Amino acid sequence: MALPKSEVAGVILAAGFSTRFGGQKLTTPLAGRPLASWALGAASASRLGRLVLVTSPETAQELGDLPASLEVVLNHQAQEGQASSLRLGLEALGQDHSHALFLLADQPLLSPALIDSFVDAAEDGCDLATLAGENSFSPPTLFARRFWLELLALRGDAGGRSVFEEHRDEAVLLPPNFPLAGLDVDTPGQLGLAEAVLTQRYSGALELERGDLVSLVGAGGKTSLLEALASEQAADGKAVLATTTTQVFRPSGAVLIEPHEDWLPERIERLLSPGACLTVASESSLVEGRAKLKGLAPSSVDWLWEAVVAPLILVEADGARRMPLKAPRTHEPVIPMTTTMLVGVLGLSGVGQPVDEEHVLGASEFCALTGASPGQPVEPVHLATLATHPRGLFKKAPARIRKVLVLNQGELPGAGEVARQVAELVSKQDPSLRVLLTSLRRGECEVLLEED
Repeated sequence: MALPKSEVAGVILAAGFSTRFGGQKLTTPLAGRPLASWALGAASASRLGRLVLVTSPETAQELGDLPASLEVVLNHQAQEGQASSLRLGLEALGQDHSHALFLLADQPLLSPALIDSFVDAAEDGCDLATLAGENSFSPPTLFARRFWLELLALRGDAGGRSVFEEHRDEAVLLPPNFPLAGLDVDTPGQLGLAEAVLTQRYSGALELERGDLVSLVGAGGKTSLLEALASEQAADGKAVLATTTTQVFRPSGAVLIEPHEDWLPERIERLLSPGACLTVASESSLVEGRAKLKGLAPSSVDWLWEAVVAPLILVEADGARRMPLKAPRTHEPVIPMTTTMLVGVLGLSGVGQPVDEEHVLGASEFCALTGASPGQPVEPVHLATLATHPRGLFKKAPARIRKVLVLNQGELPGAGEVARQVAELVSKQDPSLRVLLTSLRRGECEVLLEED
């Protein structure tokens, strides 16, 4: 049974000029539909009591037929900036609503459930809320009526951020239901990332299966790949559990800090829901002003997998200090024994860089494994050797698991050719290894080598 509509109204902003995108983006195809239709559809399926779309006459004409639930307000002065659209949206609402939730038409990964979390917050007495990111915040943003006069006084392209900042101490930051849920498509690369999520591009290339426990090791994109996989699966309606066996900076999204292992299954069951990702850790601390999570022991992850607490568990099992390449030290990586798929990531930006501790984490181990000399430029053969050496990237891999090598940063000049050289060398040394070329920045993925 559908939940009742709310007194919270939604104002969808769609009057921008797509300058960074390089052309009209709201009608650009995305996974078989116009980009704007994803946010409009999510808002229409939510509990928002009323929907107002503020757009330019040109964009309205290009969008064509719109959902009957949308009230369209044309902004003939869109060149004045976003403040003009805020004013038109609020003026259209009049005096009938307690709150206005501002959404962007170029946020295609918003879900009705995420939008409804703002409605729930308003009904629980919240006057100001926005979507929390790792280091910042982003739309959707909720304003109670008492802030509307300040919004109506805005001019130029300031939007509602200045009003939000003025009252930030009153604000509630709501977590996204998965890492990329708040993605704002401003560039073709971001469009590609949204396309990857909506079509499960990385999940398909990895051939993920229900019940997988995926551990990620290496450097040059582990966290980005984990976020992409979690977003793909959650956007498809699945529940995803994420954790680490090392330490990571706190991600965006819901986080459970639970030091007592025995309480984990019950708390996970209560907090994890379909269409969402929950990150689990044992402790949290501040490092250089940022929250850092201490993960779970590998045995705890094994226990959770055996208890089937989620259809998919993603584990960051290695640390790399944001370097593109890494050779494992004696104690690394930290892989749960129930891992069903081990994904090793190598950053192609490391090729051509000198083998030293500024560019390769564990440079001495890298030299010992690959035969490289200290200070010499990294070559494709070094990456292939690191990926196939018994003490290399897939060191400590449990027996009979699926292994995948991901060569990331494919958007760099010449990276595709380097990746193909690495794949060819890998095929001669370990034909059982699946090799992917990715650009996690652009949402691109290509299978270079199928496992035998």
